Amino acid sequence: MHTSSGLKPRAMERVMAHIEDNIGENLNLGTLASIACVSKFHFVRMFRRSTGHSPMAFVLRRRIELARLALEGRETTLASVAAELGFYDQSHFTRSFRRHTGFTPGKYQPLTCR
Repeated sequence: MHTSSGLKPRAMERVMAHIEDNIGENLNLGTLASIACVSKFHFVRMFRRSTGHSPMAFVLRRRIELARLALEGRETTLASVAAELGFYDQSHFTRSFRRHTGFTPGKYQPLTCR
């Protein structure tokens, strides 16, 4: 995961732990960069080199992964999943989910219950 020009492993661990612990909150570059002890500009470049994704794209992908698990694992409303995972609203959640999975959350949920 770490390349010579990416984040140091300890900094990456701290950033990833913060993302996981606060996935439903408004995560911003300034906070993530300060956790890694680098400037925002440097953080974005180094994070991309370490993960292959920008920090915000990584967070969005992680939220979609967790949404898929939530939809597979229990009876829940789309609005509650959206709120738990930090989407602005159910509409934003639906658009993001469809863009990443090819299905709307409502269509995905019944597919997993077969």
